[in-house]
Amino acid sequence: ALQSEVGMDSYRMRRTGLGCRPVAGTMMVVVSMIAMASRLGWTLEGASPALQSSVQTSARAINRGVLRSQHHARSSVRRQLTRDCFASVDSSLATSTIPAAAAAAAASAEPVNFPQLKNDLLLRAARGQATERVPVWIHRQAGRYLPEFRSIAEKHGYMKCFNTPEIAADLTVQPVHKYAMDAAILFSDILVLLPLMGVEWQISAGVEPFAVNAIKTGDDVESTLVDADTVDIHDKLGYVLESVKLTRHKLEGKAPLIGFSGAPWTLLTYTMHTAESNGRENALEFIKKYPEAATKILDNATKLVVKYLIAKVEAGAQMLQVFDSWAGILSKDDFDTFSKPYLLKIAKEVKAGIKAKGLDPVPMTVFPRGCGHSLSDFEDSEYDVVSLDENVDPKEAREALPSKTLQGNFRGKFIYDGEDTIRKEASEMVERFGTQKYIANFGYAVEKEHSPENIGIFVDEIRSSSQRINTESQ
Repeated sequence: ALQSEVGMDSYRMRRTGLGCRPVAGTMMVVVSMIAMASRLGWTLEGASPALQSSVQTSARAINRGVLRSQHHARSSVRRQLTRDCFASVDSSLATSTIPAAAAAAAASAEPVNFPQLKNDLLLRAARGQATERVPVWIHRQAGRYLPEFRSIAEKHGYMKCFNTPEIAADLTVQPVHKYAMDAAILFSDILVLLPLMGVEWQISAGVEPFAVNAIKTGDDVESTLVDADTVDIHDKLGYVLESVKLTRHKLEGKAPLIGFSGAPWTLLTYTMHTAESNGRENALEFIKKYPEAATKILDNATKLVVKYLIAKVEAGAQMLQVFDSWAGILSKDDFDTFSKPYLLKIAKEVKAGIKAKGLDPVPMTVFPRGCGHSLSDFEDSEYDVVSLDENVDPKEAREALPSKTLQGNFRGKFIYDGEDTIRKEASEMVERFGTQKYIANFGYAVEKEHSPENIGIFVDEIRSSSQRINTESQ
């Protein structure tokens, strides 16, 4: 509530020491919640005219104190804040109450002090609006191919990097600053949802992440799975949401921020991945032996993903993407049973949830990797964008998805070749897709061995070729 009222995120509050004096801090929060409720139009039950006036005065006093805190010693600021708060709040505060709905809304209100977005190219393309050139970004663009990324990751370790909001935000913005990418995608991991499902995981250098208490049988589902309805995303994954907020500030409006999640099927495969056996193979065997248990995992994961993505939008994400990285290992029939229904449900429920909370709508992308056989199934879905792997023909994708924006699908192997090959392939890709309702990306992701210079060549060619095509077509 204080964050929303005075425009200051919790990280900066801690840095300026505003939370160090319990009495002053509590008074500030109470006053700010009342002020926010009033601003949102709720009635303050039992509030006297004097209290309403004192709320406004207190909010101004807090704001003055916050501004002064950037220039004065912490102790003097805390003393002044305490005096200001107590001097302006009359005795009726002790007997006044705040409607629960107002308090909850104030506490979860979206920050209002993010820098203004200066580059909305990606969002316009996602919504099917006209663009002067093709927007470009790359899956895993914040990654080990960048020397500046490696220097931080090697110092802190992978887990600490995405568990620490300040580090995660710094890593997220690196490729935007380096290449002027048209999107930032939060540096995190799809596996952060596994512990919320009841499955702990680990990662070691050079080893694929694995589940510590992997699900192997139907009985394991009953003993391990945590009911998604009991999970508080803000409590369990608050560090991710803080990363979203910090990243929005660090981006300075240079590009929109994408929040993402793994899809239920892909999450299921990781709940079964051990240090000794492959989770994808285990998952295929599991759905044959225990189809009902598999459905229970997928239903539960879907609820978590929906809650998680809505929370990211509340925190400041401006676009969402759902990665079904291992959908391609399923047969068409199994995809229709164990993946597609959950993907469709996520988009529908996330958009409904965003609307119900009074938040601005955001575009959503789905990436059913390896499922070119089912693209038409997403034509009538709530997704705005369908991301394509490198094996999908652009013409066929346009025919299957006439109303959708397409994303993809450059072959990463070309990055290993010289500049001439990269420019030729990138330019031809833009010509095949066209420059409208299209977002340039890889068919999968950046690899750690990719040359940063060659990534820059790819990005530059997407921009120059799409601008040229647009100019020639005028």
